[in-house]
Amino acid sequence: MMDYFLLKQDERYTDVPLLLDVHKKIDTRDIHPTRAYKIADPLIFHVRAGEESSYLDIMDRQLLLLSDKLKRVVEAYEPDTLFKLVPLIDLSRHSQNNYYLPILEEVEAVSPRSEFNRDKSVIKRLVLLEEKLRGKKIVRIKESEKPLIVVRLDVAESILRRDLTGIRLERVPVE
Repeated sequence: MMDYFLLKQDERYTDVPLLLDVHKKIDTRDIHPTRAYKIADPLIFHVRAGEESSYLDIMDRQLLLLSDKLKRVVEAYEPDTLFKLVPLIDLSRHSQNNYYLPILEEVEAVSPRSEFNRDKSVIKRLVLLEEKLRGKKIVRIKESEKPLIVVRLDVAESILRRDLTGIRLERVPVE
């Protein structure tokens, strides 16, 4: 049985850039392989950031954004992944940081043993079905509104070997 991990932003980093006007610029339903052509490329966002704000290698509070370093890891394991360039522009600091919005394959892999909140909009405890993940290295979980990215053990190890900031990997039970 292969181990899988949730790839997410480390919650201990609280001072991160805030993207402005997200819902005016992108319909999150278009973050899908068959509809990604509707997303602007580049997709430019102005951000609100402080002097101490951290530009992490993964940011997932508003949209799932990857740094160039993390994008290269994803490309190594899933070379067909589509990415949209997302320049983050801080006008007050006259700075620009380039990120990438990955358009990942979506897989329905949530086990009935997963636990949801009352209206089933949030997965509180994720359990995955191994047969749905077979052969997959990096996927987005279809049943979640919030982007849940799952990576296989070899991908997780590769991520950990790099000097990346703000990344959290959380083992997910598989059955």
